[in-house]
Amino acid sequence: MDHEGNLCGVGAMADSPLIFFPDLQNDFAKDPALKTRYGLCVSSCPAQGDMVNDYGSNPRQTEWLAIQPSFAVFHRCVPYDQPANNSGTLLCAFPACQATAGDPQNPQQVCGLSRDGTSKYWLLERPDWSMQDGWRAEGADEALVAARTAMASTAPLNPQAAACLQRLSRESQVALRPSDAGASYKMFTQITSPAFTFSSSISDNLDLVLGLGLGGAALVSLLIMLLFPMFAQVVLLLLLLLLFTTLIATDYILFVQAGIASGKTGDQFKAFLESNLAIDVPSGAAQLLQQTSNDENMKQLFAWAAFLLAILIAFLVCMVISMAKQFRQLVALIKEAGNTVRTIPSLIIMPFLLVGSMAIFASLLSAGLLGVATARQEKVQDLLDALHMHDAQAFQSLQTGAGLVLLVGFLWIYFFHVAVFTTTVALTVSRWYFRGDLQAHRVCPTLGGCLGLPLVVSLCQVFRYHLGSLALGSLLMTVVTIPRLVLEYIDHHTQEATEQNALARSIMCVTRCLLGCLHCCLKFITEYAYVYVAVVGEPFWRSSKQSFSLFAKYPVQVGLNKLTCAALGYLMCVAVPLMMALVAFFRVGNDWVTFQSCAVAIVLLSYLITRMAVGVYDVCVTTLFVCAMRDEEYCGGEHMTLSLRRACGLTVSGQDVEIW
Repeated sequence: MDHEGNLCGVGAMADSPLIFFPDLQNDFAKDPALKTRYGLCVSSCPAQGDMVNDYGSNPRQTEWLAIQPSFAVFHRCVPYDQPANNSGTLLCAFPACQATAGDPQNPQQVCGLSRDGTSKYWLLERPDWSMQDGWRAEGADEALVAARTAMASTAPLNPQAAACLQRLSRESQVALRPSDAGASYKMFTQITSPAFTFSSSISDNLDLVLGLGLGGAALVSLLIMLLFPMFAQVVLLLLLLLLFTTLIATDYILFVQAGIASGKTGDQFKAFLESNLAIDVPSGAAQLLQQTSNDENMKQLFAWAAFLLAILIAFLVCMVISMAKQFRQLVALIKEAGNTVRTIPSLIIMPFLLVGSMAIFASLLSAGLLGVATARQEKVQDLLDALHMHDAQAFQSLQTGAGLVLLVGFLWIYFFHVAVFTTTVALTVSRWYFRGDLQAHRVCPTLGGCLGLPLVVSLCQVFRYHLGSLALGSLLMTVVTIPRLVLEYIDHHTQEATEQNALARSIMCVTRCLLGCLHCCLKFITEYAYVYVAVVGEPFWRSSKQSFSLFAKYPVQVGLNKLTCAALGYLMCVAVPLMMALVAFFRVGNDWVTFQSCAVAIVLLSYLITRMAVGVYDVCVTTLFVCAMRDEEYCGGEHMTLSLRRACGLTVSGQDVEIW
């Protein structure tokens, strides 16, 4: 709405859909919250330096100068600081420049400027615009400037440049800023300027961002999941080795700090890494290998911690040895999950479909919240009268309530999408597992598996038979999440008061911990309940009960499956985004600002894609575990592959065929 009360893009202003704020500096000075702004309806956001004519019965000025450029966001022209014009020229400091008054005969005779102290240096590349302007300001004519520019351009190919022993970089920066901008206005443009730089960099390199962030991450994640079954056992052993190495090193440091160990063994190992393996050990390691405290109480504390950690390590070693069968089952399940993805690669598409659906609902939520925030009281007066809300704060209370309803509804929709994803993937995997004939467990991609036919059939069955169970499970997750959000809201607004009260902070931390544990517990149970809904076809409550029975019967295997899938997921979610960012560096690494923006977008997209792919693999492992345990209990392992049957300790018949 402009300063005359006209809606931009409506009625008389139909040809001017955007609103431009020409006097934001004074608006900020009068009201930092910008509840009232002086606006003009325009057809397009004016460029920097353009003049915009004012209108109406009481304009502040007849015309306005667009001091800064702006870009359109929600039909509003948002100003930003124009990125500084950076330029630079590479110079050689030694050997020194051989100054000449006439045209240069070699690159070493093209010197810098006297006014900035670079006249002793000569150019190793084509001069930038500031260097050329400086030559003109010092009296050089256009012919001499052109001769110097041409000679400097040949420097990279000249042997004299290769003989330069000391190189310097001369850099200049030019930026246009309002001289009288207030603090609020500067803070505002400090936010909008990086946003514009980021969005423009992404827009200019959109093909690279989408290609690496979406396509590259999806392809690499799929390849890792297909190849991972071949190295599952090695990766698990490496993870265990890393875990125990970290624990043993920590325990040794505690013994050193307690004065029980001298630290000589650690020094010898450190010297071995540095001398034989050329590994740079951080300087802080030497301090850890020396006793840092002479306080007897601290020594006693370190000693107790060292002995307790040693007992824990011994306990973990015994537990790992006793869990050999569970590890064999886990390796077999991981291999079987890889075979599932290999047979039905369209499983990877499922999270993308749901993300697209969530994007639509997020757009609807944004439109709804924007409509609630900008609604006028006269438009909803009939509703206020029907609800008997006549006090002064009635309209504001209605806005707040409507916004909360929209947010809670969106939260429910999000958890419903998670339920649909888990149940659909689980139903597809269980149908693949219980095919009746072991030979049907093919590992080569089928035409239907590539086109997504099994996924479509499973999705239709989920919507036909299990919507009620999924809605109930997602509602429970929403109910558990709301108190956590309310607690975070209270903590945010009472942080200054509770920081001075240890009891209040303790109560807040304990409450947050309890609600977090409840949320994680219910999330874990509902995930297995969705799998049971898909595999058995039972309603949600019965499936939850069967999940509890599974936890009680196979607690170690359930925990091991979840822990391993989480560790593998973290490894993939770190490795794949960094790999995509490294590839982007070789494409746009010469422009650091552009690379930073593209790298952030690529890493975020890659993480999202990789996390969704890992989610598919996690659900596959969970579903195969449920199917295998039910197969062992009710069918004697009839549908298991040879490796899975051996891992479960079942009898291997002569007709069994191993699937790779």
